[in-house]
Amino acid sequence: MDEKVYAIIEEITGDDAFQTDLDMDLFEEGLLDSMGAMMLIVELEEAFEVNLPPSEMDRDDWNTARKIAKRIEEKVNEKA
Repeated sequence: MDEKVYAIIEEITGDDAFQTDLDMDLFEEGLLDSMGAMMLIVELEEAFEVNLPPSEMDRDDWNTARKIAKRIEEKVNEKA
C-alpha cells in the first residue's frame, strides 16, 4: 500500500526526492503547495476508495510521505 501512496505523491509532485527521506517535509521543500495537496487528496481518495475530509487534513499531519501513507492505511482499515 505504501508504494502506491508514494507513486501518487511522486505523480502529483513531479519529483521522487522524498523517496530517499520519507520524513522530508513536502511543503517546506516546495514539493507540495495547497493546490498540490488538494490534487493529492483527490487522487488518494480515488485510488483507495476512502473519504478524506478537509477537516482531517491538518498540514502538520500530512507533510511527509510517511505520515500520508500511515493516514491512508488507517482510513483503509477503518473501512474494513
